[in-house]
Amino acid sequence: MIRLLASDFDGTIYINEAISEEDRRAIGDFQEEGHVFGIVTGRPYFSLRPLIENKLAPDFIIANNGGEILTRQNKALTKIYRDPMDKDKVRDFISKYHSYEINIFTDQDRKAGSISDVNDGEEIISLAIYIEEKIDFNRKYEFSYHRSKGVYDITSLEVNKQRGIDLIKEYYSYKDDIIAIGDDFNDISFLKSTPLSFTLDYVKEEEVLGAVNFKVKNISNLIERLKRGDF
Repeated sequence: MIRLLASDFDGTIYINEAISEEDRRAIGDFQEEGHVFGIVTGRPYFSLRPLIENKLAPDFIIANNGGEILTRQNKALTKIYRDPMDKDKVRDFISKYHSYEINIFTDQDRKAGSISDVNDGEEIISLAIYIEEKIDFNRKYEFSYHRSKGVYDITSLEVNKQRGIDLIKEYYSYKDDIIAIGDDFNDISFLKSTPLSFTLDYVKEEEVLGAVNFKVKNISNLIERLKRGDF
């Protein structure tokens, strides 16, 4: 039986600014056995790419919390989906929240310094607004707000990690429950949508713990227990 494992990146695989050799080997072996492994992250792809290059070769990437999706085709990752934001609404949003540090990420695999720096024909995939406290944003903008530690990622309204998972399952014609692992608030949408939901032992946030059914030491421990038939 082919399994599909979807993992958050920061705090789940990428810990203390590194990917452990133990996790790298376990993920590679999992794929060698014919299973599907993907990364589900709030990061844009261009930010993720240098961190995984020559370390991991995911079969798919759900980037920008689902704003962009890539799949591996003929050994190369290819963008198959994106859901851009409305530029006029983005301009209005930035005007209202200009006192915060805000980054703009576009479909051209880059960070724009300001809304005026976005070129004609260039699409905005997500924003990142850096703020520690929980905040209730004005809902008139019809955006989706993805909270994680120290940052809110902002996307088009229908975008979230679970929607990305749904599109990946459709792409692979995968009918079974996925295996999902994550550690932060923005992972909750896809963690709570499968009975095979995991977080790491160090996680203490009640909202995250309430969305999962199991805890593991790390992703290699999860894969080892899958092979053993524990799940």
